[in-house]
Parts: sequence; C-alpha cells; structure tokens
Amino acid sequence: MSSILLRNLFRFIFLMSLQILVLAKVHIGGAEFNYITIFAYPLFLMSLPLNTPPVLMLLIGFLTGLTLDSFFDSMGMHAATCVFMAFIRRWMLNVLEPAGGYKEGVSPTKRNFGFLFFVKYACFFMFLHTLFFFSVEAYTFVYWRQILAKTAPSFGVSFLFIMIYSFIFDPAE
Repeated sequence: MSSILLRNLFRFIFLMSLQILVLAKVHIGGAEFNYITIFAYPLFLMSLPLNTPPVLMLLIGFLTGLTLDSFFDSMGMHAATCVFMAFIRRWMLNVLEPAGGYKEGVSPTKRNFGFLFFVKYACFFMFLHTLFFFSVEAYTFVYWRQILAKTAPSFGVSFLFIMIYSFIFDPAE
C-alpha cells in the first residue's frame, strides 16, 4: 500500500474513533444549552489528496457519513452532509487556489500550503459543514434561528479543535 493511502486510512480510523467514542459523549453547555457539537470527522474529507477523482470523493463522503449514521442512528444526516461536502470541496479549493496553483498529488494541509491558506480552507469548510448539518437536522428553514444558534458555537469549537489537531499532527517543517 502506498504511504498516502495508509496515512489517510489511519486518519479515517483515528478521527472516526475519536468522533464516535469520545466527542459523541462530550456535552459542552450542559442541559440548558445543548447546542454545541464538536465535529472532528470533516477533517478526514478536508485532508484527502487534491487529485482524488470526484466520483471517488463522493463515494468516500457517502461511506464516511454512512459509518457515522450507523453509530449515531441519525437517519442519513451525516451521509447527506458528507456527500454535500465532498461535492463542493472542489469548488471551495478552486475559490481558495493560491496564485501559483496547487502542487500535484498533495493534500490541502497547513504543512503543504501554509497556515493562512489552511485557516481559510478549514474555516470555509467547517462553516458550510455545520450549517448544512444543522439545516438537515431541522429539516426546514423555518427554524433558522435554532439552526444558527447551533451552527455558530459548534463551528467555533470544531474549528478550534481542527486548528489544535493541525498543530499537533501537521506541524510546520
């Protein structure tokens, strides 16, 4: 197996285990303000190599979401969100493309493209992920206040987690 495949397989297992075994049990805010969910697994989709074919990206997104749905009994919310993120990932990367373009065959990480690029990419990706997830959970935009009330703090905490993760597991060279 290639090192890229092994690295991504390890990242998948680690992030899914962390999401399912640890973060699912973390309740920030207590019973009165149960609006914060920490999402770690989107980092797996974010970090896949740039040259991942779109069809494979959609399949990986679907399988990632389906795995989470099977553990959380969330009736396809994670699958829908992951497929959506896999679908718009190429567009996001095109919008954020550096002036010199992307290096071939690498992942969009802090180490490969710098801190500022990664902050913009992670911020954009995580905001759209949390907004879409809570929109699917609400099933209607009638509850837009509740959607935003869950999106804002969940995005902030998840983004902070991803930044900490990137400093630990993706240090600058």
